[in-house]
Amino acid sequence: MLQIIYCMFKYFCTLSISFLTAAVVMAQPVKQAAVFYKTGLKLEQKGMYYEAIAAYKKAVSLNKKYDSAYLRMGAIYTKINKADSAVIILKNAVKIIPGFSGAYFALGGIYRDIKNDPGEAINNYLNALKTDSANKVIFYSLAWCSNAKKYYREAVKYAIKALEIDNDYKAAYNELGHAYHQLNANEECIAQFKKNLAVSVNDLPLLYTGYCYLELKQKDEALKMYEELKKINPRMAEGLKRKIDAMQ
Repeated sequence: MLQIIYCMFKYFCTLSISFLTAAVVMAQPVKQAAVFYKTGLKLEQKGMYYEAIAAYKKAVSLNKKYDSAYLRMGAIYTKINKADSAVIILKNAVKIIPGFSGAYFALGGIYRDIKNDPGEAINNYLNALKTDSANKVIFYSLAWCSNAKKYYREAVKYAIKALEIDNDYKAAYNELGHAYHQLNANEECIAQFKKNLAVSVNDLPLLYTGYCYLELKQKDEALKMYEELKKINPRMAEGLKRKIDAMQ
């Protein structure tokens, strides 16, 4: 009986050692990947971009889900005017790491700013949104691309979402104001910006509200916006005042 117990004990000890050894072996590539990633960062800071890319590639060969390494490679390729290579790297990353919002966001930027393809940019931003639904920059980017595609109602929707996250986000106000202007939706624009101004006072909603009142031929209301705007942004207010003075 004792011999049986001893054999079982020996077996479990051997099994435990095997598991521990396997865990250590598996952990080593991950640690080595981190070393190559840090090396890549140092090389990148020195402007040694191709050497940095080589280090990042080594990192992902050791740890296929090293998300930061994929993003750095994408950023370098974009910086050195190799957008196609960046796209390949980032598309490969989202295959390996499903729901990788950072890679989708980077792809959106490439298609928007470099490839001049706002439609494909929208597809990537929407994918980024699936796992990063509280990112104001993604919503703003969707609004920008929607305006570029003349999807003005979509632009309104996305810009409002961005402002729900950050009511002082000026870039989103610009997209929202542009979309409303293209839609000639002046009353709707005024109503929305009043909601935003109730949360926090910002110069852009005051400016765009003033423009809307001018479009509606309501000079007195436009002057009220001018007076409010003058308190926080006198220079912007003067631009509005010139338009008011030019009103027939």
